Amino acid sequence: MRKSKAQKAAEMRVKIDEYFELRAGEGRFPTEAGLILALDLSEEEYDKLYMDAVYKREFDRAKLARTDWLENQMVTESGRATGCMNALKQEKNGGYADKTPATREQKLVIELRGVGSGAAG
Repeated sequence: MRKSKAQKAAEMRVKIDEYFELRAGEGRFPTEAGLILALDLSEEEYDKLYMDAVYKREFDRAKLARTDWLENQMVTESGRATGCMNALKQEKNGGYADKTPATREQKLVIELRGVGSGAAG
């Protein structure tokens, strides 16, 4: 019997969790490249699976786990803030920005002359 996408995605989740556990045990950051290698995928296969909603959910979950790891390291481990922030700026790890873009308020003033009561006719 052939496995459904949902079953394959569930199996992939187990492998992803195992990868994160392995990295945690080693005290190492669980990179996207490392995950692709752990899943025995090529980058092309990974990109193709990422476009499929069933698998994308698992990869998005892994992205959140990487973001969580980096955020926690940044605030709990002395001297790691800069490196973690640099990693968090990468789209695959959260896509953070140092500052919000400056916004400049603009106003449009419209003067209506010769309109309304009392206007010269």
